[in-house]
Amino acid sequence: MEAEVRRAFLDRPRLVEGTPGFRGLDVLTDAKDSSVFLLLTRWTDAESFRAWHRSEAHHESHRLIPKGLKLDASFTSVTVAESFKSPENGRDLNEALEVQATALSQWLIGSEAVFALLLEPDGTIRARNRAAERIFPTGPGGEGASEIWHYLISADIKNLRCRLAAKDRPEDGSFLLNLADGERSPVTWDVQLIRCTGFFLLLGTQESRHDSVFQTEILKLTNELSAALRESSRVNRQLQKTNETIESLVRTDALTGLANRRMLEEALPRETARAERLRESLSVIFADLDRFKSINDEFGHKTGDKVLQGFGAVVKSQMRAYALAARFGGDEFVLLLPGTTVKGAVTLAKRIRKKVAELTVPGCPRQIAVSMGIASFGPGETGEELVARADAALYRAKEKGRNRIEIAQGPRTAGAIGA
Repeated sequence: MEAEVRRAFLDRPRLVEGTPGFRGLDVLTDAKDSSVFLLLTRWTDAESFRAWHRSEAHHESHRLIPKGLKLDASFTSVTVAESFKSPENGRDLNEALEVQATALSQWLIGSEAVFALLLEPDGTIRARNRAAERIFPTGPGGEGASEIWHYLISADIKNLRCRLAAKDRPEDGSFLLNLADGERSPVTWDVQLIRCTGFFLLLGTQESRHDSVFQTEILKLTNELSAALRESSRVNRQLQKTNETIESLVRTDALTGLANRRMLEEALPRETARAERLRESLSVIFADLDRFKSINDEFGHKTGDKVLQGFGAVVKSQMRAYALAARFGGDEFVLLLPGTTVKGAVTLAKRIRKKVAELTVPGCPRQIAVSMGIASFGPGETGEELVARADAALYRAKEKGRNRIEIAQGPRTAGAIGA
């Protein structure tokens, strides 16, 4: 009878099998009247189920049910776990997830009807619930077989080993396991295997195709556990993404999109130590927009902000991926250039100065100009000292008429680059 119903929905017209969101099918018949059955279809989400229910294929499948069978219409609802909400005053989202699973866990641990084993991938039994203690007993002191293989007949060991070793999720649906029972005939159990984080949950009850109450409960349990695992994974991904966003905001200047001073101060000791250790070049450009205060005073702060944003865009377009451009404060910027000689820094500074001169900023009729000081790292020098020498070179550029580049006095080079 069950096979006929299954063929009506799957084998003959393939009406359900290829439907988006469909996960599996169970047919449960009534213990007293086998012509009454309950058809359980599993779906990834409620909308997929509703779309199928509205389709012509759904009505066609009902017309193909063998004559004499009575479809039980009392089970018409579908429950889909879509999200978990954090309780008030909850410390974190993981706690909220655990709160949602508490009732389910307590029912499972104390269940007398459904056995539950927590298995390692190698078959080691990590934990048993109350029902499992009767089926997979341990000794008085807790000693006894610690692997599930000791309880199975040889024919089923290979099957379960393959399921535990599978890289992907275990196959959906239940399967049968035969447990050795001393000198008596093996006992057959209807089980389901659920992949968890780092282990497996084996759930089962003594095989009975007419036990519709158990089948309904085991299906509900499987769906809830699967939903909890999916939600846990989603929450972890969301938390990771949120943390990355927060980390980026903490180290980024909101106006220009460049790094902020905090990120520069973290990078300086790291890059100077690297340059010292590997004896590599390291240069710094200290840049300051010329007469920026008068632009703010004459054209307003909104226009001034646009000038800063335009300068930031120019710098980003000219920088290499491994270099760091940071807003030092106000209209001052520091460019940290690992692996760059003073000659390379001068070349970059000239390109930036040329691009800045070509900037057109709405609301600012003036030509934008920038002065820059360049310093190259010397042995034993700290990051603060390197930036200070670049700042001193910038000061000389301002004194000599602005819109020019100066090279710092110091361990390696000294000099000026004209306007």
